[in-house]
Amino acid sequence: MEVWHIVAFCILLFPLFLAANYILVKKMAAERRLRDERLERAASDSVRESYSGKGLPHQSWPKYKAARKKR
Repeated sequence: MEVWHIVAFCILLFPLFLAANYILVKKMAAERRLRDERLERAASDSVRESYSGKGLPHQSWPKYKAARKKR
């Protein structure tokens, strides 16, 4: 294979690489956004439970347990 064949091949595949990278980054950002929303929802539910007892004395901190990381 001559050098110009390799250069032409790389130039033709570059847009394909950019499209694949865009799709991958977009998917990863959506997954991270979903994970952050889930964590925020869990924290707000914990705070709501901690302060929902009107007759009970209020606690100085919410009962929040962070979700365990999957291994």
